Amino acid sequence: MISVNYYDPELGGWQQQQVSRLPANARHTPPLWLDLQQASAAEEQQLLQDLGIAATMAEDFSKTRHPPKFEAVGDFNLLILRAYADADFSELTENAQLNLLFSQDILITKLHCSQQLLRSQLQPQLTQPGNNPISDWVKQLTLTVSASYLEKLLVFEDELGELEDRMLHKGNDELMTMMMRYRSVLRKVSRNLAYQKDLFADALFEEQHSLLRRFALADLRDFYEKFERLHSMTEMYYDQLSDLVQGYLSTTSHQINERMKVLTMVSSIFIPLTFVAGIYGMNFSNMPELELEWGYYLTLGFMLAVGLGSLIWFKHLKWW
Repeated sequence: MISVNYYDPELGGWQQQQVSRLPANARHTPPLWLDLQQASAAEEQQLLQDLGIAATMAEDFSKTRHPPKFEAVGDFNLLILRAYADADFSELTENAQLNLLFSQDILITKLHCSQQLLRSQLQPQLTQPGNNPISDWVKQLTLTVSASYLEKLLVFEDELGELEDRMLHKGNDELMTMMMRYRSVLRKVSRNLAYQKDLFADALFEEQHSLLRRFALADLRDFYEKFERLHSMTEMYYDQLSDLVQGYLSTTSHQINERMKVLTMVSSIFIPLTFVAGIYGMNFSNMPELELEWGYYLTLGFMLAVGLGSLIWFKHLKWW
């Protein structure tokens, strides 16, 4: 069913009506908010057709997954925004996608989000209509979308500081895994914010842009600055996590190199000793040294001298 919300000046408040199709002779006082959250696909397509929405715009509006975009055809504008629905940046389970179709007098919304609190926030505030109620609703929803990122990023800033301290004092593979998950989520979030930042940048810097007819220049600048700041924060946190990851890898590589140096020194000492032991372990009858009275002790002394000489040489090279 299609939820039709309209303001009744005689009753002095907002009224709601559930319909399967908007009547052609409906006498609702603008502005109208048509919520298609509970509408079937057939009801949605019929409504869009009745309102004369362009086919390409209707197709994009009906999609459950679509990158943020803006399009204007005729009297209607399509605005697709993505909010952040998860509690933190440890994983990204879904994107809260808000599809808006609006004209001077009508706002059509469809929200794809399972997070109940965010669902309630991404609803137009039905207060007494002002001069530009539709623009006010779209402005409020846009600011709510940006706020869904900002509050999580501010919390993550403190988490990142704690993570840096933990990595500095005692980094481990568990923290490394956590940082890799954070980086993956932040990269996806950054992509969504870049789309929305560019969307409002086009509206702000292009002459005769359709959004300039709906919003004041100050509002568009506010939208752009908010998403640009969010995008910059996300990129900065991603770079900080990358530095932590590289630092941990460098530290781990250094520790491995130190262990390999010790093993190399041990091997360098015992390889010549093993060679000597191998020579005198051969079972030939005519080995002159076998009949020497002090041969055993001389051989052990030679092997000890080789070992000590190697250690002194390594010390001279400052390898230990």
